[in-house]
Amino acid sequence: MKGIAILAMLFHHMYGAPPPEVEPYTGVLAWIGVLGKVCVAMFLFCSGYGLAAQYKPISIKDDIKFILRRLTKFYLNYWVIFIIFVPITYFVFGRTLTDAYGEHVNITKRLVIDLFGLQGFCSYNITWWFNKLIIILYLLFPLLFRAVRLKPWLAVFFGMAIMRCSSHIHILYDNIDLCTWQFPFVLGIGWKCYEEKSANIQAWLDNHKPLIAAVSLCVLVGVIILRMYPIIPHWSGIRIDGFLACAIAICVITIVRHMKYTTKALIFFGKHSMNIYLTHTFLNWYWCKDWLHTGEWMRGGGDLLILTVLCLAISIALEFMKQKIGIYKLADRIVKRL
Repeated sequence: MKGIAILAMLFHHMYGAPPPEVEPYTGVLAWIGVLGKVCVAMFLFCSGYGLAAQYKPISIKDDIKFILRRLTKFYLNYWVIFIIFVPITYFVFGRTLTDAYGEHVNITKRLVIDLFGLQGFCSYNITWWFNKLIIILYLLFPLLFRAVRLKPWLAVFFGMAIMRCSSHIHILYDNIDLCTWQFPFVLGIGWKCYEEKSANIQAWLDNHKPLIAAVSLCVLVGVIILRMYPIIPHWSGIRIDGFLACAIAICVITIVRHMKYTTKALIFFGKHSMNIYLTHTFLNWYWCKDWLHTGEWMRGGGDLLILTVLCLAISIALEFMKQKIGIYKLADRIVKRL
């Protein structure tokens, strides 16, 4: 899932939401780019699922330790990239702190807030808005998990209602649309909580693979159509993305996991998804914008290929460096002490 999500993200930020100064894309690439926005819901779905898989509710003290462990791993990875890429972008490519945070603000305060991933859409790297969203959802996770375990259908319905009314709900300091994006996270929690109760269903699915694969593809196509075209009033676009993430998950289970080499490739991309997410916008928006989006070959798909290769190369180098300087050993020591 994370491998598909990170590729969808690259499509989205290359063709669906390119840098402001770049000529907008058209045709199939633009359509796929807009659809790639589902990457946000997919990452949230995977995060909710992954946290639920590791979590054992015991006490408030254990909840705090669980959240601190997750935040420790997040921040150590984030800070390494922050410390490397922000200075390079500032001194070499001329993106100042004022460019990022605005004029007539306390730059030092904004930089510290950004260091903790809480600047939202005013982050130094604009796509780091997701940091604030996932950190808040980490903090809310124990409550959301208990709600899903206690009343699963009510929790899902309530999450849908909040998402539907998100334009009418105003939360102080919410510049990330928390009310909309909580829903895919809740779906991920619910999927994991009740996955173990579907053993009989899984056995039936294994005995009817061709039929289920066909049905899964039909469901995926149907949800994509609902997502991309306003057929149902008030239910299109990102409000459908939670359901689309579920449809993709079903296709992964029924189709993709039986494709050996495709699965290996997606696992590889998923392993590097965090680094690619944190670094790709530096290349696409701040470093290589002029030549990545210029020329017929580049704008015909070459730019995406080059960006993907560069991001993977950077991620592999970052992983090598983190291993050498002991970032993961430090994370393990901190986690064990919590």
